[in-house]
Order: sequence, then structure tokens, then C-alpha cells
Amino acid sequence: MTVFVKTARFIGDLDDEFYRDERQRDVWNEASAVGFQLSLWIALVAAALLPWLAGRPGAWTALGILVAWFVVSIVTQLYARQRDVDLYATAKLWRPRSAAAAALYLVGVAGIFLRLRYESHPFENDAATWAGRVVGAAVAIVLAGLVLAWSRRRTQRRLDAEEALDALED
Repeated sequence: MTVFVKTARFIGDLDDEFYRDERQRDVWNEASAVGFQLSLWIALVAAALLPWLAGRPGAWTALGILVAWFVVSIVTQLYARQRDVDLYATAKLWRPRSAAAAALYLVGVAGIFLRLRYESHPFENDAATWAGRVVGAAVAIVLAGLVLAWSRRRTQRRLDAEEALDALED
């Protein structure tokens, strides 16, 4: 066992008697996953709102929240990989919840950047400027979605063609 895995087992208290019963362990693991996901969502929502609602102090707090969120996510994935479980092998990565999480993350990063980059009030622009920003962002999101859909469709067609060739060879 590596030092990383030993440390993770100690932090998670995985050698406790509690984990010896399989059903109890499975239910607790599911409950822990729900709690973990909830804490990640709370962190994303807080990081997205704080720079906009609390100004520069909120931006610094949001930055700390996003750094902690990132570290916890990476450590979780590294532990799974150390135990020969690859999240990316079976999970669908771009589901609606992933897009929502990415949007919250980007709103938070934009707020942090704007609040910390500009000493004065970066948000004191006229309505036309804000409308242009919103329309520009919407166009970029739609274009990214179209490119993603086109790429998926192309990949699916290639896989279907390979499958058809394999079926003909058999």
C-alpha cells in the first residue's frame, strides 16, 4: 500500500469495524457519495455567488472555496485510480449536471477575476454593454454545444461503421 492510500485510509477511518459488514459499508458509501456531491454543489454555488454579492472579500473567499473544491476532487480521483478504478472509463462526463457545474464554476471564476482585477467597480457599465456581454456569452455557449453535438454524432457514426465492419467480418 502506498503512503497516499495509507493516509487516505486513515483519514477515512476505513479500517474501522464498521466497514466489515458489506451491506452497512455499501449503504454508508452511497450516503457518503451523496454528502460529498452535496458539499461540492454547495461549494460551487457559494463560489459563484460570493464575488458578485460580497465584493472583493467575497472574491477571495470564493477563490479559497474553489481551490479546496479542486483539491478534494483531485484527491478523490487519485484515490480511486490508486485502487484501479478509473472514473473516465465508464462515466458519461458531459451530462446536464456536468454542464451546470461547469457553468457555476465559470460564473465564479469570472466574478473572482473581475472583482480582483479591477480596484474600482468593474460592473458600472451601461445596459448595452451588459447586453452585449450576455449575447456574446450565449452565442459562445450555443456554438460550443453545436460543436460538441457534431463531434459526438461523428464519433457515433464512426463507431457504428466499425461495428458494421466487424459484423460483416464475422
